[in-house]
Amino acid sequence: MDVLLYPFLDDMHRLYWHRGESHSIWFSILGSMGLGCLLGNTLWRNRMSHLRLLIGLFLVLVTHISIDVFTIYGTQLLAPFSRFGFANGNMFIIDPLYTGPLLIGIFFAFCSSGKLGIHANWIGVALSTCYALFSLGSHAFADRVFRNALAEKGVEAIHSQTSATPMNTLLWRHLAKTEQGLLVGYFSVVSDLEVEEIKFEHIPQNQDLVLPYMHQPNFRAIDWFSKGFWVARQRESRIILSDLRFGEFRDANDDPPERWHTFFNWDISSNPQQLPQPALKQVNMGAAIKQIWYRIWGGPSNLKASSPGHGNEAHTQ
Repeated sequence: MDVLLYPFLDDMHRLYWHRGESHSIWFSILGSMGLGCLLGNTLWRNRMSHLRLLIGLFLVLVTHISIDVFTIYGTQLLAPFSRFGFANGNMFIIDPLYTGPLLIGIFFAFCSSGKLGIHANWIGVALSTCYALFSLGSHAFADRVFRNALAEKGVEAIHSQTSATPMNTLLWRHLAKTEQGLLVGYFSVVSDLEVEEIKFEHIPQNQDLVLPYMHQPNFRAIDWFSKGFWVARQRESRIILSDLRFGEFRDANDDPPERWHTFFNWDISSNPQQLPQPALKQVNMGAAIKQIWYRIWGGPSNLKASSPGHGNEAHTQ
């Protein structure tokens, strides 16, 4: 339902609409009531009571948006009355370790009409729930480690976030916004803290590039969507904004920030009412996955040190 209106919306308004009204708590309440009346009077009239159907549909909708809150993308729980994006970041947007057990359980439930399907479904729910609970604990531990590391370096962050890296909940990424720019650091919960120091890499935001565009609707949309964690770069005559909240792919450990591949990029200089997305560079997925694997298990890092410009040394991991 989230994409039904996409043909009638431009790129900028799709940002506001995606995980907006259709993912709000109000829709979970009203939608379950509407669907309950529809299905209760047609397909499932004699199969279950209206109350049980209403509760089941509400749980389907509200657990869906609750899991969206676990991701760094988040969801606008109070839309349209508030555009605040609730996002915890304890799970990546796509994580087969969470989705896999659910799908297997649903598959057995679909294929079997006996207790096997029911038991398999409950096992899938239990495994996924345990994984989600582990992600919450792992996220809280990593977040505390990151904040302590920044405090030890004397870094004062305007705001920051800790989020899961792609398809795992062992390696965590911290993104902090300071007066001098952004800091990016990684930490694995299975690494040895006494050996491995938490290191941060400084990324200039290049705010001077966006000064002529700060009044434009497309810039305000990106600033809202990214929660201020954007980086501006100039490509020929265009100004490209990249959202760093979702991480980056690197072909090599020592790749400088300007060579990073990011998930979301927009051109804000061509039309103030539009948000065209430039073509993505081809990503070496094998090398990117290898980097994540090395970081999880405390592999060697050959990144060079860089300074964030606030008098305290921040190294590149």
